[in-house]
Amino acid sequence: MRVRTIAAAATALVVGWLPATSSFASDLCERACLTGMVDKYLAALVAHDPNQLPLARVVRFTENGQELRLGDGLWGTATAAGKYRLYVADPEDGQVGLYGTVIEADNPVYLALRLKVDYGLISEVETIVVRSGGTPSFPPAGKTMEEKGTPRPQFLRTLPASERMSRADLIKVANSYFTGLGGNSGHNTAPFAPTCLRWENGVQTNSNPNFLRPADGGFNVVALGCEDQQKSGYFSFVTSIRDRRFPVVDRERGLVMSFAFFDHAGRIKDLHLTNGQTAPSPVRAPHTLEISELFQIDKGKIDQVEAVLDSVPYGMRSAVWDVP
Repeated sequence: MRVRTIAAAATALVVGWLPATSSFASDLCERACLTGMVDKYLAALVAHDPNQLPLARVVRFTENGQELRLGDGLWGTATAAGKYRLYVADPEDGQVGLYGTVIEADNPVYLALRLKVDYGLISEVETIVVRSGGTPSFPPAGKTMEEKGTPRPQFLRTLPASERMSRADLIKVANSYFTGLGGNSGHNTAPFAPTCLRWENGVQTNSNPNFLRPADGGFNVVALGCEDQQKSGYFSFVTSIRDRRFPVVDRERGLVMSFAFFDHAGRIKDLHLTNGQTAPSPVRAPHTLEISELFQIDKGKIDQVEAVLDSVPYGMRSAVWDVP
């Protein structure tokens, strides 16, 4: 990498003299600055040149859970930025996220991106790249999101100051989603708004009866709303949701960007539902999903969910990112 500019070097020198509790980081990079960093990242990505970015001396970078050299992976194959961009900004902690599309070999891929910005310099880059639908029944995620073009409006609204929840409360609500889903019994559900919709790799996976139609006319979990899905007990095949992190919290918009691993041990063959029915488990072998999930929370309830997920080796952990 080429030598950094004098301005970047001077900023790095200042970092060494600032106390850990300094507010300089958030003062230096507010919402527009953070989302601008994402745009710079995408421009550098398609130019295949990390040196276009203001980088810290040490930068940690992962793609799909694996630590790589910044400039490897999608950096070598991306050809253009896509149309779909959903930002989540956290000026309080100097972090920013993106759910968006990137063109790779003429095909749109779906990207979840997180950047950590310290004193104007990027120190962490975390990505999940979905190059297929993630499961055989899902259409190509990148193509789907590119066609959608724009995010749902609930993700874009600015909340009045009086309606903004604390960081801790937003994380608590987001975490309750995972607690209600992992080892799902139907008796410990997250708080959902009645208008809740969830997209996973570009597919609406609740209140969508036409997406999956059981051949025998049996239980169709995708037809249910968010709350009724968790109350059904259907997701007991998700044996654990581990290594949960909530690094980006956008209080101004009520958004929480999370990362986790969903483990499916594959031992459960029949799902005993709370309505007395029995349904076959859709997972018959050990399987893990790496996921980034964005929660839009309205008045303490989960209203909209957007998820990027990719299959990884069973039991895999992130190469770099530790659970706080």
